[in-house]
Amino acid sequence: MRRTDPPARHSIRHSLSDWAVLLPYWRSREKWVPLAMLATIVGLSFVYVRTAVWFGRWNQHFFDAMFAYRVETCLWLLPAYIGVCILSSGCYVLQTYLTQVLSMRWRLWNTRVYLRQYLSHTAYYRMEHGAATGDNPDQRIADDLSQMTVLSLRMGLDGIQAVTTLLSFSIVLWDIGGSINFNCLGHHIHVSGYLLLGTVLATLGASVVMERLGSPLVEADYRQQHFDADLRADLLDIRRNSEQIAFCRGEDAEKLRLSHNLRTIAHNWRSVVTYTWRANFVGDLFNGTASIILWVLLLPRLAAHALTFGEYSRINAAFMQVRRSLQWFMNNYTDLATLRSVLQRLHEFERTVRQPSRTRITRIDTQAPGLDIHDLVLDRPDGGRLVQIPALHVGGGERWLVRGASGSGKSTLLRAIAGLWEHGHGTIALDIGDSMFLPQRAYLPPGSLRAVLAYPRAADSHEDVRYAAVLRTVNLDRHVARLDETAQWDAVLSPGEAQRIAIARVLLQRPGLLFMDEATSALDADNTRRVHAALLAALPRTTIISISHHDGPCAFYPHELLLEGGRVITRIAHDTCPQDAAPHSP
Repeated sequence: MRRTDPPARHSIRHSLSDWAVLLPYWRSREKWVPLAMLATIVGLSFVYVRTAVWFGRWNQHFFDAMFAYRVETCLWLLPAYIGVCILSSGCYVLQTYLTQVLSMRWRLWNTRVYLRQYLSHTAYYRMEHGAATGDNPDQRIADDLSQMTVLSLRMGLDGIQAVTTLLSFSIVLWDIGGSINFNCLGHHIHVSGYLLLGTVLATLGASVVMERLGSPLVEADYRQQHFDADLRADLLDIRRNSEQIAFCRGEDAEKLRLSHNLRTIAHNWRSVVTYTWRANFVGDLFNGTASIILWVLLLPRLAAHALTFGEYSRINAAFMQVRRSLQWFMNNYTDLATLRSVLQRLHEFERTVRQPSRTRITRIDTQAPGLDIHDLVLDRPDGGRLVQIPALHVGGGERWLVRGASGSGKSTLLRAIAGLWEHGHGTIALDIGDSMFLPQRAYLPPGSLRAVLAYPRAADSHEDVRYAAVLRTVNLDRHVARLDETAQWDAVLSPGEAQRIAIARVLLQRPGLLFMDEATSALDADNTRRVHAALLAALPRTTIISISHHDGPCAFYPHELLLEGGRVITRIAHDTCPQDAAPHSP
């Protein structure tokens, strides 16, 4: 499902909920290793900052000695400089390595959690078919989780280092900055640490301006991710349906559809660019004029002839470090906007997959054979009545054919029995663990043919002779030698061959209750009779309920369930079957 209209969410409660997406990993049972790694990274950051403070003091001593022409002192200071450089570089390299390892561990943990949520309680089905609201879950899991871990770790650690740097160099700037005295309106004013105060006020003022001008970037980036994902989804649709599009000569229609996506992307991108250049303009302008702020603040020292070159070098280094620390918000503004939109999308994903089923259709898991339905009413998504079944008992080993006009509710009935339909109410009792459903379009996952046949079980669940036997039974002898061949089988096999692969799965798994929804619609009459005869011979005690629009399988089903006008009619199927539909052995 794709939705390109992101909800408007600006409340503090929603924002806090978005940021809460970051917390589960650090509260999990695996938290101690990542916490230890994080503590090590923070410790290395502190050491790195302390080396920068040391470099500031070293610069003052070195340049004072240089401009006093004390060559011996300069040479004596160099070995210490080299040693601290090695220490600083080692801290940086180790910190970078641990950050990358921690980022990957966090991403893998989150991905496993999200996949488990996505593949539990048919959340993936509900998100795709409208029972739950969500968009592009593949992008949430594959892209957004990666962005979240990389951006949050990088900016978080940068923020910690910024705070450490600010605390360390604020003390330096306070100590060496001195104080300023002046008269204002007849009052004598004394300001201690005025260099630090001026730096803080100037940087915070620029940050406020940037937030005011660039705040819409979060929503613009949020929309851009949606529109880009829509384009990828439409391109994937073309890949999946390339043959149908080619038969219809639909190239021009597809170009028009993709052109609409591109226009939407381009229109929203203009908003992204506008808000981005506003934020970048403020940041770059402040970076370019920051030195002027320092020079203005130093005018009283210059006027008093109380500033040496070494002192200026140390003051300038401390000023730059304090300013850069305070500029963390400004320097990371666009990435922070991206992270906020990523967290918003991930929070929506979590809320969607955790939505409980709203259905009033109760499925009772029983060990009894067959199927029992009581007071079942199936509605359309818009609330309209589709079909009503007051009572239906299907005994163990019975075979029923479900028929009716298109749209009468046949497939919906099977979805309700499978627990995939939420609209309606009533009770369905069956052995859920011993049931198997065959849709019209068989799912053939990528992998070896052996794995395709065994799905959803492991590829080594059966012996080779069993795989070969079921392939021959469904008239796929030529594929016996391809059991270990890996391919995109949904592209290699024809629709009829894919349906026979699904029948072969049934013969391997031997369920006690089998539901078939047009599962032989792509087969010719001979193959239809062949696979039905194979099912009856191999699974004589299996209860089979089949939907079909064709007369071919009619004679294999002694019972018929007819859906007509929202009502259910049960009758003997042989009375409505053509005489030439009698079954025979393959």
